[in-house]
Amino acid sequence: MTIVRDGVDKWACFHCPGGCGETIKLSLSNNRKPKWTAVPDWLKRPTISPSVRQTNECPCHFWIRQGRVDWCKDSRRSPSRTTK
Repeated sequence: MTIVRDGVDKWACFHCPGGCGETIKLSLSNNRKPKWTAVPDWLKRPTISPSVRQTNECPCHFWIRQGRVDWCKDSRRSPSRTTK
């Protein structure tokens, strides 16, 4: 995951864990809606809040917690699968 900064955090960018190859860009700006937070732990593993829902050809819904993808039950990807 890459955090784009210009004095403040602006975007969290990463490849979709659903396998479609799309780069997901989440706004971290307080001036935009929707917005997310990206907080690294002491090992620099990101936690993103709230969850991320893809609505393209790769419909998946997931959380990123301590660098790990946790699939939501309503995701069309395997909800029992966890990816690091």
